[in-house]
Amino acid sequence: MPRWLSYVLVAIIVVALGVAIAAPIGPMPGFRLGGNLATVPAHWSSVDLPEEVRLATASGLLPHVVIIWVVESDDRLYVIGDPESTWVEGATRSPDVRLRIGDKAYDMRATRIESGPREIFQKYIDRYKDNYPEIIEGFPPMEEFSKGAALFELAGR
Repeated sequence: MPRWLSYVLVAIIVVALGVAIAAPIGPMPGFRLGGNLATVPAHWSSVDLPEEVRLATASGLLPHVVIIWVVESDDRLYVIGDPESTWVEGATRSPDVRLRIGDKAYDMRATRIESGPREIFQKYIDRYKDNYPEIIEGFPPMEEFSKGAALFELAGR
């Protein structure tokens, strides 16, 4: 094999690994959201929400993209996170975020709700308890969970 072809193959592998690493994988955040920019739906209750979505927040020069659970209540979207997490700090500092559902990306505004309604936390538990029982069982009691978690409402901007 010619030496130049070896260099080309190495370059292709390096680029492919870079692209793969840039996207979030499981609990590991990334900085590439992807998706096609779309208009925010008029009614979230009519959208078939997957269990996990991608959320991009501002984090310095590059966005910080996480795979996160989402719940809809009264035609509004909510995400919950650890107050110490990088994405929560980013959304608190700069509330303009981008949400990816399937192949669509939406420009959203994340509004932190300081005293979270218990019914939103209960919807999270109800939605995810069957498929993620070990995670849900690890949640603190409702009173602690609703006071300790960072709750954000996502609305179109």
